[in-house]
Amino acid sequence: MIQLKYLAHSSFLVECGGTKILFDPWLTGDAYLKQWYLWPLPPEGSENLKVDLILISHGHEDHLHPGTLKSLDKSAHVFFPFQWKAGVKSYLNHLGYNEVTEAVTLKTYTINDVKITYLGYSLESVIVIEYKGEVLVNINDALNSNHENAANLMLKEIKTKWPKIDYLISGWSGASYFPNQVKYPNKNDVEIGKLREQYFANNFFRFTNFLQPNYAVSIPPGFVLLKKNDRWINHVKFPRTKLDTYYKQYFKSTDATIFYTPFPGDIIENGLITKTSILHNLSEKEQYDLAYKHYEKEMEDADRIEFVPDSDITKLVAKLTFWMNYNKVLYHPVILNDSRFSIKLEDAKEETYLNIVYKDNAFVLEKSAGPLNDRRLLITTSVKNLLYCLDKVWGGDILTIGYGLTVEVYDQLTLEKNLDIVCIRLITRYPIAKKDMPKEPFRVLRYYAYNPKITTFWLKQKIILKPYVNKYPFNERDHWLTYNKCDLCAVCKMPEINLEAYA
Repeated sequence: MIQLKYLAHSSFLVECGGTKILFDPWLTGDAYLKQWYLWPLPPEGSENLKVDLILISHGHEDHLHPGTLKSLDKSAHVFFPFQWKAGVKSYLNHLGYNEVTEAVTLKTYTINDVKITYLGYSLESVIVIEYKGEVLVNINDALNSNHENAANLMLKEIKTKWPKIDYLISGWSGASYFPNQVKYPNKNDVEIGKLREQYFANNFFRFTNFLQPNYAVSIPPGFVLLKKNDRWINHVKFPRTKLDTYYKQYFKSTDATIFYTPFPGDIIENGLITKTSILHNLSEKEQYDLAYKHYEKEMEDADRIEFVPDSDITKLVAKLTFWMNYNKVLYHPVILNDSRFSIKLEDAKEETYLNIVYKDNAFVLEKSAGPLNDRRLLITTSVKNLLYCLDKVWGGDILTIGYGLTVEVYDQLTLEKNLDIVCIRLITRYPIAKKDMPKEPFRVLRYYAYNPKITTFWLKQKIILKPYVNKYPFNERDHWLTYNKCDLCAVCKMPEINLEAYA
């Protein structure tokens, strides 16, 4: 029989007989350069667990957490989805894990009578465990933020292969700078933030309604933001106590599914939950009050600005100039010419902006006391964040997932053209498929051969249909900043609710 113990964030300890399995470990320390902090806290000693298997769904730091992976026992066998980009296996080997499997999509691995199957899409994955007739499907946050067509394809794959599901684990919250960190005239940040969280929760209910598991185990937001200007984001999350009510009211085929939203330490087995956390007895406000008390010192540190020397700004200008001109291959020259923007450096000793324009087939950066007058948008961040993210291949996560910036947009055309995506992508580091794939052609071919249906769909979405910024498509992102509540709910196919009743 499968037993689930919730630990923290996206981390579950799953026991199948004598085999102990750990999902997506983040059990100690901060993430994204001291921008995310664990809350609620995991049970004491979780970071020193000895487990047989560690199953990692994807490479974001809050799922592949370096500090936690360093502290766990290294005898565990680690699984990670096979991707066209290599590097994770050697990284895990470097951390001390000798047994690492890059799991191929829809290939089943059997260890101690436990069957493990990955379904990969792009750089994310769903993980399925089968043990003695029970089926556990962990979609974590693999589907929530993906295009509806991609999510539907994955759901059909799951339903076809596992028509009867005992446990469905899923997240239901957002983790991105958009739309919360995008400032726009007359935008109500709190209302849009709540609607965005309803959208993710509604997706979770839609997935549940399609898959019809016996038990839906929801993963609540497992972190807090501590900067004064960001703390409001903690309080717009969809309330865990209203999940079951919402589902029964707005989704019809509900009788078969029981919802559980555990706190750290809670155990689910044989369809029953054993509640061990005192947080069950506290309101969400009281829970966050406890979080802020626990992280009182970290909150002070988060709001303290450490000014950088001018030499760091000089270094940053050089790095940005190099990487922006490296990244320019991503976009058509028409788009590059349109990417006139400014960066405000919040940790410079004096008010400092980097003004960025594209001319003569190259990006030019100029340090100034004021922003460009004809800028399309203004990005505010720190020298520290930018230097950090340019020194690492996946460094852009510090800005985009870690809430390490704000973006001020002035007109709807800039939103429709996705220029916030363009400008942020230009100043960050991520792998570039057209440059990296030719370096590992055989691996890329294996990735396609292992996963032809989903990979073909992904390529169609990314290359043939081009539904992204390269061609300035009509795109629904601007709805989140310019539509009223009623129209936004209609576009996003979710019921219009009284947000205050779900506070």
